[in-house]
Amino acid sequence: MSSSRVPNMADATGAARQAANSDTLNTAARFGFVAKGIVYALIGVLAFQVALGGKERTDQKGALQKVAEQPFGTLVLWVMAIGFFAYALWRFSEAAWGRRDETDEKKRTAKRVGSAANGLVYLAFGFLAVRTATGSSSTEQSTWTARVLNHSGGKTLVIIAGLIVVAIAVGLAIQGFKTNFDKHLDKSRMSARTHNAATRLGQVGYVARGAVFALVGIFIIKAAVDHQPGKAQGFDTALKSVADAPFGKFLLMAAALGLICFGAYCLVEARYRRL
Repeated sequence: MSSSRVPNMADATGAARQAANSDTLNTAARFGFVAKGIVYALIGVLAFQVALGGKERTDQKGALQKVAEQPFGTLVLWVMAIGFFAYALWRFSEAAWGRRDETDEKKRTAKRVGSAANGLVYLAFGFLAVRTATGSSSTEQSTWTARVLNHSGGKTLVIIAGLIVVAIAVGLAIQGFKTNFDKHLDKSRMSARTHNAATRLGQVGYVARGAVFALVGIFIIKAAVDHQPGKAQGFDTALKSVADAPFGKFLLMAAALGLICFGAYCLVEARYRRL
């Protein structure tokens, strides 16, 4: 009588790794890039409207609310939520098994941490899309900042969080200037014209996104220093603060166009990114 083989840890690990590299998960990731692109493009459109005198909310929540106002908006929001969850799952798989495009072990470890953080962000976007689709209210960022500031050592933690956001902003801008993002694209499936257009969209988009993230980080740090949680807001406050600066409307229009470019580049990634 033959004995059945008992699965061991290596078998489970191999199966999980195979699932992480599956075509289904890669397709889900591409779907997530589409949802990501739509949101950033909408934020850019809303920011452009603010530059022209509008009062729209120029952040992820404002973009999703704009979707909700459209015909079949609720259905689209549910589809986008699935896209965000799929994108988060793909990022978590990278965090678990490492980035396949990186061979240096130290860089690989750092990118795994980055993938985990990215996954958490888009998991939150997914829940935000669900709350918007169902009409539920969400907790504002300033409320969470207030809770942290009220604890011992909270001020230091918020300042560190702000510095991390600024560091991310610098990294995004560097990627834009150096076109480091280009290495993720499968150039063998792109014509020279398509590749050049994608590169320009990525450059403008990454630099604009980095500039906005830098403003968000500065606001977070200022909120901690002044002990005013209400100042710790996201894209909405950052972009609207640009409008109050000298030549602010023109600067806000430039930032808006940059975010629209980033949204378009996300759609390029959905089609051509190597996963």
